[in-house]
Amino acid sequence: MPVRDLTTADAAAYRRLSALAFGGTAGEDSGRPFASGIIPLGIDSAFLPGGAEGVLAAGAQIREDRVTLAGGTVACGGIGGVAVHPAHRAGGLFRELMTAVLARCTQEGMAFSMLYPANVAIYRALGYQVVTEVGFLRVPLLDLQRLRPVPGRRTVPVTAESFDRVRALYRELTAGDNGMLTREGPLFGTELPAEPWHAVLLEDEAGTAHGYVSFTRTGGEDGVGLEVHELLGRSREDRRALLRSLGSWSTVTETLRLRLRAEDPVLDALPGGRARHDPQVMPLVMVRVTDTAAALAARPAPAGLQGALRLEVDDAALPAGTTAAAGAWRVEIADGAVRAVPLPGPVAGAQGLPAVHLDVHAASLLLIGGRSLADAERLGLGVQADPAARTLLDALLAGPRPAVMDQF
Repeated sequence: MPVRDLTTADAAAYRRLSALAFGGTAGEDSGRPFASGIIPLGIDSAFLPGGAEGVLAAGAQIREDRVTLAGGTVACGGIGGVAVHPAHRAGGLFRELMTAVLARCTQEGMAFSMLYPANVAIYRALGYQVVTEVGFLRVPLLDLQRLRPVPGRRTVPVTAESFDRVRALYRELTAGDNGMLTREGPLFGTELPAEPWHAVLLEDEAGTAHGYVSFTRTGGEDGVGLEVHELLGRSREDRRALLRSLGSWSTVTETLRLRLRAEDPVLDALPGGRARHDPQVMPLVMVRVTDTAAALAARPAPAGLQGALRLEVDDAALPAGTTAAAGAWRVEIADGAVRAVPLPGPVAGAQGLPAVHLDVHAASLLLIGGRSLADAERLGLGVQADPAARTLLDALLAGPRPAVMDQF
């Protein structure tokens, strides 16, 4: 069952398969080329017993993205559109396809693979680990209307000419996060998003930008008249000023839905106690490490942190050599940088180094950042660690918990 790259000639077949799997129709433009920055893979039905020419038995797309690592960035394959034709299900095609997808991520120099799972168990069997969720909060607009003005701040419209300022703020204010897409490259244009997306920019009296909020006005069928996509500000007062600007919508609607990062600082600026988690499904985010050494080297080390440890990662979820997740490394931390030097053989304690041994699920949880070895142990993941190595690795990976605000 060979997995191959899909071409423009396969686009219509892939979109028919996707519409069949996820609902809807392929549309009149189903044959349009795949977007730049997308690697589409598939399996032909004709290779299978009873298969048909011109039909895809399975398909998936890899997004060429980059994600933040607490001040660094690293290539990451965002996986979407994974589908198997109903005539070919329960025959192992899903695992065959995803094994090829993960091998391709590794070949493309991607240290991680990320996805929103429709079924957690089937992706966990491939080594993916849940690392975060996308949260939504319902906020009464009257609460925001009562916020006091913030001196020295004003809001201005975001236009095509000022959209670069929004993009620059996003890069600046998420650079220290873990797991956030950098929104660069062909998958993210430099032009102003089309309506009904809107945004306002927060600036001081000298015109320096301090934050922004983006939103869409909705019909309010479920009681929510405003979808707030993101609210980012340099300081607590900046976030409060942006929340106050949203309060002006209270004259035409009652409630907004606010999309949140994990441990979002905007929570500390919300007034009152009437905000509630939205009852809609909270999308989970799963991550798999595909290149352990690259994931380590991309992360800046905290100032003053120095030391070395032996890191071993086991990956029993996939055939050996599919990815570069498994192995043993001497991890050296000095002068704000991390080096991962391959070591021969998984002999614990070799070279006199304190050691950490992780299974692929623990490695996937930890290397994206913001979690400790105790968190991995609490989840029942495979962790063995000498005390000194535990302390050093926890210090290296400390930071905000992973957060993702882009869906694919």
